Amino acid sequence: MAPSQSAQHQKRSRASDAAEKVSRPGEERTKRRRTSDVIDTQSPKKAKASSNAEATTNDDPPSQELRERKSAAPWSFSRPVGGRYSNLDPVMTTDEAYLFVGLDTSVQVFATATSRLLRTLQMEAGQKVIGYQLCPIESDILYIFTPGFVTKWDWDSGKRLARWGTDAPTAAVDLSVLERKDQLASYSIVSQKDGKRQILINSLGEKKLAGISVLVTNEPINTIKIACGGRVIVACDGSHLFLGTTSSVDLELLESTQYTWREATLPAPATCFHLRESSDESSESSDPVVDLVVGDTGGYILIYQDILSTLFGHSVEKKSPPRKLHWHRGAVSSVRWSRDGNYLISGGQESVLVLWQLDTGRKQFLPHLSSPICNIIVSPNGNSYVVKLADNSVMVLSARELQPSANVTGLQLSTESYKDSSPRGPCGAVATLHPQHPERLLVTVPASYHISQQGQQRPSSAVLQTFDIRANCHISRQALARTNATTLDIGPDGTPIVAPDVRQMDIIQDGKWLATVDSWVPNPQDVEALTFSTQKNDLASSRPEVYLKFWKWNPSSDSWELVTRIDGPHFSDSRHATVLGLVARPCSHEFATLGADASLRFWCPTARHRSGLNTDASKKNLDTWKCRSVVDLSASLENATRALETACISFSEDGSVLAVCLPSHSGPSDGLVLLVDARNGTVHYRRTGVFFGKPLSAKFLGKYLIVASSGSVAVWDTVDDVVKPIELTESTGSTDVMFLPLVAVNSRTETFAIAIRRGGSSNNPQKKRRKARYYIRIYDVPSFDLVFQETLGCSPLALLSDTYTGDYIIIDSTVSVQRLGCLEKASQKSTQPQEVTSQLNSGLASIFSQAHERPAALPAAEDDHSTSQNKALATVFGDTPAFSLPSIGVLFRNVVQTLGSS
Repeated sequence: MAPSQSAQHQKRSRASDAAEKVSRPGEERTKRRRTSDVIDTQSPKKAKASSNAEATTNDDPPSQELRERKSAAPWSFSRPVGGRYSNLDPVMTTDEAYLFVGLDTSVQVFATATSRLLRTLQMEAGQKVIGYQLCPIESDILYIFTPGFVTKWDWDSGKRLARWGTDAPTAAVDLSVLERKDQLASYSIVSQKDGKRQILINSLGEKKLAGISVLVTNEPINTIKIACGGRVIVACDGSHLFLGTTSSVDLELLESTQYTWREATLPAPATCFHLRESSDESSESSDPVVDLVVGDTGGYILIYQDILSTLFGHSVEKKSPPRKLHWHRGAVSSVRWSRDGNYLISGGQESVLVLWQLDTGRKQFLPHLSSPICNIIVSPNGNSYVVKLADNSVMVLSARELQPSANVTGLQLSTESYKDSSPRGPCGAVATLHPQHPERLLVTVPASYHISQQGQQRPSSAVLQTFDIRANCHISRQALARTNATTLDIGPDGTPIVAPDVRQMDIIQDGKWLATVDSWVPNPQDVEALTFSTQKNDLASSRPEVYLKFWKWNPSSDSWELVTRIDGPHFSDSRHATVLGLVARPCSHEFATLGADASLRFWCPTARHRSGLNTDASKKNLDTWKCRSVVDLSASLENATRALETACISFSEDGSVLAVCLPSHSGPSDGLVLLVDARNGTVHYRRTGVFFGKPLSAKFLGKYLIVASSGSVAVWDTVDDVVKPIELTESTGSTDVMFLPLVAVNSRTETFAIAIRRGGSSNNPQKKRRKARYYIRIYDVPSFDLVFQETLGCSPLALLSDTYTGDYIIIDSTVSVQRLGCLEKASQKSTQPQEVTSQLNSGLASIFSQAHERPAALPAAEDDHSTSQNKALATVFGDTPAFSLPSIGVLFRNVVQTLGSS
């Protein structure tokens, strides 16, 4: 890229970093609602399509009544944010100013100077990104490949310039500039109807891609690389390498181009490979010299110098064995040549970046990365390495010092921990919205993504991630339990070492306190000697370690500080009992927990009394938590000796009443609901028959209690004592409906939303299992009419409610976050919290407007103003010694905030 052009890009980056830009092809923009999320304007047809990139049509079309309801209350989805980065190599511009990272349905453009998202190039509905590359001729052009189309984008402006259709599904693709006429061609692997794979060459200058076939094979090749201006093609299926060579390639005479193909069998299954063009090429007519490096499943790296003579030579005498390098314990995920060819860069499951000096054989390591390495690329000028990790992050390292210069972190939620086939049924992600900053999503994520020897992920959510769903950027990451992110997670006997898992989390309404519950279960082999029982799994599950932790928000360090840890908040037979529910009491600094021991505990903060020190009660040093009352619920259960397996609790909106939903063992339709006075812990009312099955979730909306169980969804009017069941088979047309533990209520719009699943499981083994489909349904209160229903493309993991905007937040199994809001009720939304309003008004426009609206004369009490400023600054620095002060950046921010507020 030219220097002037690079400077132009740098200038555009700074102007665009304030808010992300989303580019969608071929759409007329229409006005749309504004919420706290940055939403791209789009047509109503596209708005529905963007809510589900891979949504399928419902077998049973919605009734006319449902259509009228949807038209009367036009709920709509916003564009998705977050998402998991696909297993494609990132791309960097020549000047290293911009980085391209691919998702399933889009490509994101980041500015490396700020690590901020510049814009998103969104694909059309149903199109999955299988590859993307910068144009070698024009640096502002990006080609994005999907199974059915090739699209040409001006990534600098975010506009789509052209699109070509393909006749067959594409599996892999690579670009190359032909040597003679600077022509651009794509080399793609397509799948035929008979199962064969075909390599096609297409010119990217025509409207219709008329590819010329150069190879048809029965082998399932899935990777292709091009070298030497299109004269060398290397394809791989994991076990075999296919090499195609030709003397010259001309797109104008493409039909006369003939490739000579050779096939070689690799000594071990390959996981990755990379080509390098040697510089000792004598002329264009001579055979090209290409070096090849292959990483296999056994951890070996095979180096083939001049593959035409060593690997694909005609005579046996010319063939030579490859050079072997071995350090990795597991499979090599990625391997790359350096730009000068003197080094190799490799990575795998060890979370270590290895640099191999080929001349001396020495190795240099960059250990203790946050997760295993998935992809490695070398920047075009060779000054940086781009490493994509398994925890959904991308890091840019300098090639000389191996110091990070940019870091891009996405939403790191793991989808492997939430399976519908779990013994206790489907479970959702542990996530919540910050009550004072509704744009901040708090979600528990794994500390690492190590893969065991059996090839199965075992992530435990022990880390709290804060993600801004409005700006689509990562904010912070903090450990909530002990982690082993940078150590070997396999014991001496080969058993996995699992970190604790955070099962419960909630936050106080003012955002000052956070409570979490983490549990850890030992391996069955470790507790086998403690008892004579033969049920090993029951042994491990009967001895869990459960901890209730209370965290206080520290604004100076922007982190949660652990204040109190309760070891075993609930006990059963002198052992830790599982915590089934944790909720924060509204309008108060209190939490309530419900354990498997059928006891309800209320927790409140108090001042910690230290020996020999006087505690000033006026300063309210609430730095410890205690249990203020215990409510024994065993008398309300028929079988008091049996531990509770499922239960749920929920506070009323004013925090005066706590509802406890308990399963019943005597009958299938007499689930028990207890109303407990939150002040003195007495049970005021008990009601049976509200639900049947196992209670999954309960939420209060005014005087109504919405309870979702494994067999029903019902609404209980706690004042009039009337139970209304929710009919869920209106438009699904089937009885195989499974209710997910996802219920959200919104007092702003007076609605509640539930997530249901249809199909995917069948009690009758003779009945064919149907594909699971997921729905989101919204009901109006108090009429309880269905006002909206939409099919979701994948399983939802969390359903949250934004009380300040009236929107519902949906997190699905693709780690994407979407808002679902109503246009009619946008004008009824209340103002946002003061913190959010101050952030929204901190732009340049508000600064200039305040400058014009400033009064002509300042107050006369300047001495008082200076005195107040000095007192405020004293609160920032205090009597803390210099070596104990926070960082300079934190001090500067606190001083600016103090002077601005004073």
